[in-house]
Amino acid sequence: MGHPGLDGPPCRIATKGCGRFATIEVDSLPFMKIWDAMIVGAGPAGCAAAYDLALAGHAVLLLDRAEFPRPKACAGGLTTKTVEALRYSVDPVIRQRLHALTIERDGDHRTVLRRRADYCFMTVRKELDAFCFEQTVAAGAQFRRIRAIESIEEAADTVRVRVDGEELCARFLIGADGVHSQVRRMTDPDAGRWFWRAFALEACISVSGREADELIFDFAPVRDGYGWFFPKGDHVNVGLYSYDRNEKIDRARLSAYVHDRCGSAMLEEVMGQYAGFGAGGHQPASERIFLVGDAGGFVDPLTGEGIYFAIVSGQAAAGAVAAALSTEVSADVNAHAEFRERTRKLRADLALSTSGARWFYSDVNRGYKLLSSPLLKRASIRAFSQGMNLAGLAAGVRKLAAMMAD
Repeated sequence: MGHPGLDGPPCRIATKGCGRFATIEVDSLPFMKIWDAMIVGAGPAGCAAAYDLALAGHAVLLLDRAEFPRPKACAGGLTTKTVEALRYSVDPVIRQRLHALTIERDGDHRTVLRRRADYCFMTVRKELDAFCFEQTVAAGAQFRRIRAIESIEEAADTVRVRVDGEELCARFLIGADGVHSQVRRMTDPDAGRWFWRAFALEACISVSGREADELIFDFAPVRDGYGWFFPKGDHVNVGLYSYDRNEKIDRARLSAYVHDRCGSAMLEEVMGQYAGFGAGGHQPASERIFLVGDAGGFVDPLTGEGIYFAIVSGQAAAGAVAAALSTEVSADVNAHAEFRERTRKLRADLALSTSGARWFYSDVNRGYKLLSSPLLKRASIRAFSQGMNLAGLAAGVRKLAAMMAD
């Protein structure tokens, strides 16, 4: 998600879906001294939080520097658990439905994980984000384009945010402004101890053959990461991801990888994107300011999946704020405890995934061998697509690894 910023009201949003364009006109905002919640960032995390709060009747102000639709680097695959977590159907922006995942170590080693039901839903992030934004505004959230956040001050019962020379005030602030979050930088001086990031580079190509029909993860081309092919009907999204900060990923390397796999395919719409990690090892402490999505490090380092964690963490923040707003004013300081509790399992799973990423990428051959075993195939695809508790999967991995070592 981009940094927040402003071009001034009013703002027009054109959203494409199912062959139609929907246009919403957002007028100049009415004056409101104190908002129930102010949310910085209108991507999946911010919209998930804003949608829930607005639908519940709370006064919500959503801020972002972007006009929607806007380009966004992301592979755009939605797992089953992601689609189920959303409050509304995203069928209008689904490009392709897949029932299988192919894992490769190199060209000679492939294993396929299959499900009878849909496993993954392919979208283009530009379309997905615009669609979710449209639903959020329709639910009642007010939107304002901004240029920059100048300061944030957390008081006893409000949060004051100075935006483009104007002071805005809310009972709670949710930072959903991406990996380069201004909210995080301004409100968490210790973020450098727990927050870290990784890089991915992607492009669109036109290909035929299995790359055009299969969801592929290839663990050969980069260290501590993978290459991917995500088919989306009229094109394939291809990219390289690594959470090793010393691994150089650039256009030349991506182009060489695609050429080796597909011949002379031409790269289009090449975009890079950082992902934010660290939520698994962090305990939120602020009374009235919550970080969600990439801003709060809610991304899985093993798979690089971020949309699911963005949506669920955004909903958790909304739930904590709503619970606090429903109590007497003297009791709403417990919102941060609500948020910690509502994200407890999410953070535990991410902590486990961080350990799993170190274990898997330290010996990819060993990891690939385990994932190729019949015992783990079904569990792995269930964990990734449906949200099976990772503790159970980890126990199975340890047991199988011990059996293989004997």
